[in-house]
Amino acid sequence: MEWKEDIEEMYGTITEQVPEAFRAAVKPMLREAAEKTARLRNSGYVSKDDLLSALFEITPEAFQPTVVQDLKKLGIDTKRYIKLSEIRKNYTRTWEEISGAFLPGVYHFTLYLTDRCNQNCLHCAAAVMEKRPEFPTETWIEIIEDLELSLRKRGRRGCYIWFGGEPTIRKDLKDLIKYCGEKGYYQALATNGILFNEELAKLCADVKMSHVFISYDSTDPKRAAKIRGHPKAYEAAEKALNLASKYGLFTIANVTAQKENFDELEDLKKYFDSKGVIPFYRPLIKQRSADLNWDEIGLSMDEYRQFYDFKYKNAIEAIRKGEASALNKFYTWDMVPFMECPINDEERTAIEWGTGCQACRSISGIDTNGDVFPCDYPSELTLGNILEQSWDEIMETEMFKKIRDRKIKGKCSTCHHLDLCGGGCRVHAENVTGDFLAALPFCWHKNDHEHENCK
Repeated sequence: MEWKEDIEEMYGTITEQVPEAFRAAVKPMLREAAEKTARLRNSGYVSKDDLLSALFEITPEAFQPTVVQDLKKLGIDTKRYIKLSEIRKNYTRTWEEISGAFLPGVYHFTLYLTDRCNQNCLHCAAAVMEKRPEFPTETWIEIIEDLELSLRKRGRRGCYIWFGGEPTIRKDLKDLIKYCGEKGYYQALATNGILFNEELAKLCADVKMSHVFISYDSTDPKRAAKIRGHPKAYEAAEKALNLASKYGLFTIANVTAQKENFDELEDLKKYFDSKGVIPFYRPLIKQRSADLNWDEIGLSMDEYRQFYDFKYKNAIEAIRKGEASALNKFYTWDMVPFMECPINDEERTAIEWGTGCQACRSISGIDTNGDVFPCDYPSELTLGNILEQSWDEIMETEMFKKIRDRKIKGKCSTCHHLDLCGGGCRVHAENVTGDFLAALPFCWHKNDHEHENCK
């Protein structure tokens, strides 16, 4: 965790106010609490808000009036930070109740177990790949152990998402699931549903799997068959949803928004709501198969803007109705540019950990050959190979930190939304420009104005 010079100075000034008899104990306690608070934003550095809200978190109530007086001498708005500390505590509790894997600070890895698949989606990143050799069970276990060990050194945990291709094709998937279950590791499964049967659903429930992603792009069987290249794609997704419901699994319906189903997004949301399923809409990313089929399935800039309005209209409205603490991350997390301005600390806490690009902040991918992608989507840019470097070493690389800290170029670099937006989808930007850190071409924002809350 990094500390900027001005925050380090503030930390020193604050701890100097602590009576000498308690100072040695308070200093590491405050530093640890501030870094923990920063991790809840999926940030790599401690901010002023992190430091001061953490101060009130660790200060016993009886001593808070003294702290308030000391901070007032430094010109600090103590009321705001006392309230912010309570807000962050409340959100932490809520996320834990939903699922520990969604607690900010948990790092999600998409593990590309195989290139093989039993569907042939128009938009798939794996469809154009040669069927490469696959790691044996033992190698994936070694990788997971390295990831978890590296993260726990930093006060974080991992969530391991079985992905492909189609992960259920692998004969040893159940062994991997059982292993993580026995170790108490967070895990999830992303499946198209074809091979998701009663036995697998029961196993997921038995090991207390965090969540299951089920690919579901249309309620129209013919449309689903066209999108996913399989005549029974709709029936497979329906079967999987019903099995997940039967075994009480936390279920997320993965919807890839594209030209073929763009008119169905609102109806899909209503359907998922009726089933008690969380919808996760992802706009089409221009890469691999999607790039090859772009003229047929790609979205225009205007359609990306419509998608943005659709996705965030539901989330921001819920936040402003006071329902924010019950929102799952997939209502606010996306790769499109993010241009909302939270009007208070509660709104900001509800969204700051999950909006915009999360590459190297809370998500990355491990390819079939061990290459490390910054994002969960495959990219030309890799950060190394997990068989040759530890995750700890990769997190210390210059490129990892640039992506994590959103050092985006071009018009994004001066945009007042960059802190929450992150420059939109980096994989999409890379495909169009050749540069993972380039400004996103599919952004309609103009830097010709300011917002009071986005400075």
